[in-house]
Amino acid sequence: MTLVGNPHLLRKAALAAFFGALLWVSGCQSVEETLYFEGEAQATTFHITVYGDARIEASDIQRWLAEYNHVASPWDSTSLISALNGRAVVAPDHPYLCEMLKIGRELHRMTDGALDPTLAPVIEAWGFGVGPATLRPGDTLALEALMEHVGDTSWFSMAKACTGKSVMKIYLERAGMQLNFMSFSQGHSVDVVLDSLKARGATAAFVEIGGEVRTFGQKPDGSPFRVGIEQPREAKSEELLETVELQERALATSGNYRNYKTDPATGAHFGHTLDARTGWPAQTDVLSATMIGPTCALADGMATAAMAMGLERTQTWLSAHPEWDAVLIYGSEEEGLQVWSTLQ
Repeated sequence: MTLVGNPHLLRKAALAAFFGALLWVSGCQSVEETLYFEGEAQATTFHITVYGDARIEASDIQRWLAEYNHVASPWDSTSLISALNGRAVVAPDHPYLCEMLKIGRELHRMTDGALDPTLAPVIEAWGFGVGPATLRPGDTLALEALMEHVGDTSWFSMAKACTGKSVMKIYLERAGMQLNFMSFSQGHSVDVVLDSLKARGATAAFVEIGGEVRTFGQKPDGSPFRVGIEQPREAKSEELLETVELQERALATSGNYRNYKTDPATGAHFGHTLDARTGWPAQTDVLSATMIGPTCALADGMATAAMAMGLERTQTWLSAHPEWDAVLIYGSEEEGLQVWSTLQ
């Protein structure tokens, strides 16, 4: 993890060069401290703004994210999730593991299985996990073998029993079953950081990791937190398709326009969103799905699920869940992008 400073803010504050510089922002009636942190973590970047009399340092952010990764990251061979998938008997004495199991079970239920953590071996075989791809687009028999445990809900018992205390141990009962929580783990890490900021005395905060965002509280000047939604293009662009006001909610976006593989035989692209019913890359009409809900873990998972469910099925889901909002982008650059949104 690399932590860096923001030169503009450091100059503005006229402080020495260590990120996490203290800025003073004048409110209508009082002066509140504002802390700004940015850096690199989880193979992406983060930007965090904290308001209020919070006792936060850069090392705190680094420690929270490192601790989360050591529980949740499949790239860390010593993490708890790696141990669980390696057939180890695990004492779930860290609450993050229990939270992941429960969030995964809840998202499976919410999406009627469109988001399924048991897709782990298939995700790995397509090359969207830790290692290189071992599956080719024509390997039907190999894919069928990998799908043996997909949809198996026996792991729900672990989520039900898990308490975050070491009084019991958990393990995957079925040989060959593995769990993958990458569809919502980045969003979950946003929730972890935000909850930690609250516990340290923050009165408001904006937490963004890899484009997944959650806010709480009121900014001192009363203005809303705003989040931009990118154009669904392969190359990064400063051009935004939509800007969303976000207050006491979380936002996450998923899309296949950057994370995809190419079939060497045909040159065709296939995205990282998989159909849990077949194991094949999902044939979806949604280019980008932004979901807005109560927590970033749920928003992150629902954004992935929306890509798999497609436009019509996601619209139906949203009509049954009016507490959620969404911005769905479909169509093509050649024929024109279309935006469907529940926001006013």
